[in-house]
Amino acid sequence: MLLQIKSKIHYYFLKKQSIQKRRSGNMVVLSDAKKIGVLFDADTADSIKNVKILLKHLLDRSIDVDVLGFVNSRKKDQVHIATLHINYFNLSDLSLFGFPNSKKTTSFIRKKYDMLINLSLKNSFETNYLALLSDSQFKVGLYCNNSVFVYDLMLKLKIQSLEYFIKHVIHYLDLIDNNHEKQ
Repeated sequence: MLLQIKSKIHYYFLKKQSIQKRRSGNMVVLSDAKKIGVLFDADTADSIKNVKILLKHLLDRSIDVDVLGFVNSRKKDQVHIATLHINYFNLSDLSLFGFPNSKKTTSFIRKKYDMLINLSLKNSFETNYLALLSDSQFKVGLYCNNSVFVYDLMLKLKIQSLEYFIKHVIHYLDLIDNNHEKQ
C-alpha cells in the first residue's frame, strides 16, 4: 500500500512537472553535440559493460559525456566505482518520497547537455525524474504507452535488452546524423 501511494505521488509529480516544463525540443545531431548526458539502471555488471560501449562510441566522436547510473539498493557493489565519465547514485541518494536528492543528481540536472539519453528499460521514476528536470536540448528514451514524459526521440524495442537498446540508439543517432550531413 505504501508503494502504491509513493507511485501515485511519483506519477503526479512527473505529470505536473512535464506540464510546467513545456519545451520545444531542438533537433541535435551527433556531429553538432558537444556534451551528452546518459542515464541508466546500473543493476548488473552487464548493464555497465553495455553502457561503456555507448560511452566509447561517443568519446570516439570527441563528445564530452556524463553517465549517471541508478543502483536500486542502499549499497553499491564493487562494479559501481565512479570513473571520469561514469558516476552512480543509489537509494541512499533519494529523499523520503524517492526523489533523487544528492550532489551527484543535482549536478547532473544543472548541467546543460546538447543531448540526454535515458537508457532505463524499467522506465524507472528515478531516471525519468532526472531526465525530465535535465536542461538538455534533445532527449532520447524508451517508448512507453502510459508515460507522462515524452522524449524527442522515442524508441520502441522488439527485444527488451540494454544491449539491443544501445545498438539501436547508436544506429538511429548515426542515421539522423548522416542524413543531416547530406542536406
